Amino acid sequence: MSNVPLPQRLIRAVLRPLSSLLSLHQNRVVIVLAALVSAVAVYAILGGHTAGMKDRAYDAIMKARLLAPAADPGIVIVDINEASLAVMAKEYGRWPWPRTVIGELVEGIARQKPKAIVFDVMFSDPDVYNKDADKYFRDVVRRTPNTYFPLIRLNEENDSQSQLKLSSLPGVDRTDDAEPEATLAAVVPFVLDQLDGRRIGTTNLFTDDDGIVRRYGVWLDAHGWRIGSLPANVVRGTGGTVPDQEDVLLNWRGKPPSYTRVPLHEVYTDLQAREPKRPANEFAGKIVIIGSTAPSLFDYKPTPVAKIHPGVEVLATAIDNLQRGDYLRELPHWITVVITVFAIGLFTLAAVYNVDVRRQNLFFTLAQVSFVTVAYLLLNFSTVYLDMTAPIAFSLIYFTLVKLLGVVVTFRRNGHPLFSTLLDDGRTCRAVVMQVRVHAQGRNARVALSSRLKKAVGQSRRGVVTPPLFVGLPLMYAFFRDRLLFYWLLPVEEERDAVVDVAQTLKRFQRVVDKRAQWHGHEKGPLATVALHSFTFTVDEDDRWRQTGEEGVARLMTMDATRAGDGAMGLIASDDMKTLCRGVEGVNMDGEVLERACR
Repeated sequence: MSNVPLPQRLIRAVLRPLSSLLSLHQNRVVIVLAALVSAVAVYAILGGHTAGMKDRAYDAIMKARLLAPAADPGIVIVDINEASLAVMAKEYGRWPWPRTVIGELVEGIARQKPKAIVFDVMFSDPDVYNKDADKYFRDVVRRTPNTYFPLIRLNEENDSQSQLKLSSLPGVDRTDDAEPEATLAAVVPFVLDQLDGRRIGTTNLFTDDDGIVRRYGVWLDAHGWRIGSLPANVVRGTGGTVPDQEDVLLNWRGKPPSYTRVPLHEVYTDLQAREPKRPANEFAGKIVIIGSTAPSLFDYKPTPVAKIHPGVEVLATAIDNLQRGDYLRELPHWITVVITVFAIGLFTLAAVYNVDVRRQNLFFTLAQVSFVTVAYLLLNFSTVYLDMTAPIAFSLIYFTLVKLLGVVVTFRRNGHPLFSTLLDDGRTCRAVVMQVRVHAQGRNARVALSSRLKKAVGQSRRGVVTPPLFVGLPLMYAFFRDRLLFYWLLPVEEERDAVVDVAQTLKRFQRVVDKRAQWHGHEKGPLATVALHSFTFTVDEDDRWRQTGEEGVARLMTMDATRAGDGAMGLIASDDMKTLCRGVEGVNMDGEVLERACR
């Protein structure tokens, strides 16, 4: 120990007693870990702390889904694009153009009897230099009751400085908590006095913490008054209904452009022409949104489907969602909690009952793939969004912890110097080695029986399951593929525990083999042959103890299986093993399987 560096000695001082505790109470630790991870999962899910993971999963599915719903052809965008800005600038100058231009555009579209004309353009201030144009536009708005305008909600800290009373806003709903004299800080269109009903609504886009737009408001609460959003009021004004919730998770129609766009300058020019060339009913019965996709007007937002998404398309998507009612429904958090806890519970049972490692890994992989697949398919074939990130994350955390626990226990049982003193210089150890030859016919039967025998050893307190012999070497593996190797390594003063553990393991073996024999109608010859050998060695600096171990394993591998006796499970023990069994005091093996081998 004096030659061992101090850091390593300190690590050993912590890991050795800890690994001893974990090894002795492995199943209890597995259950405690399950309870702790489940408690953290419940707290995180119900407390909203998994929202970031949920949003990322939503984004990924939205980008990758195969069956995005088609955009409603009844929604058309009259687009103020760069071409329109360039063409219109020749006669009307730079944007914003005179209100007469917008008024003439509205009049021309209105003649085709659209369902609604929705502005995604803010007309906040009157044109003091062209009052006649403002008057004309105001008159047009009054004569077209199906025009809708945006309202921008400002910081609520400025409400007290505003003179705009909420009670005077058209279409605002009053709740029981409404403050009668409350005022609202907002940017409203200068034609507000011409708007009645629900022809005005908020267009505030509230991004999530990462700056991404995923939701659109249905209504906004201000001092007990509910101000409907522009999409919600358009849907209501055109005969639809909207959900009684503050916002909706948007069901995107794919990457933009999703909706039909017609350049504004082409529409305006055609409407003014003596002989129009465009269809006379181009906008009949449709929702016409007048907005901009021109980069120079800076109306772009990041969304799950596009880093640069035109705001007018976001507005169109919200109207489309609310009109069809196919916005996404998020299932309650408690469903995610149940799935997460259930998954952890299944993994716990697999660990406690020592299900074969390969099966555990397969089960875990299938569970993770299933979580992803369910969430993906739901967003492709329904309007339900189920957050599966929490079950994935917390089951992964739990599975990893259990795997680490298994590694620690295995290292201790194998005498790893960081976790055990077994192989320290001068220590005398008792090794019990066991070879099982599986004689079941057929690969599937052989694999199934081998798996159950490994499980039986895994349920022991001290036994170690070794990897298959010579995997990766076809010829050698063919020679030894029907052999399983297990061993017990303990201080010589604890050899009694080794005998007890081996005896209990053999009883499990007998139950497994007898059951397999009944299932397969076993009549002649053993299904499995168990050979036992024991030896002691003292760890020395010259590594002579390694030679002792090699000789012990070689002795086990060459034991004559023909002396194993009859029955479904044959048993044979070396003389050294018999001596060990007889020399251990206080162990009553009467009726035990081991007693037959050690007679």
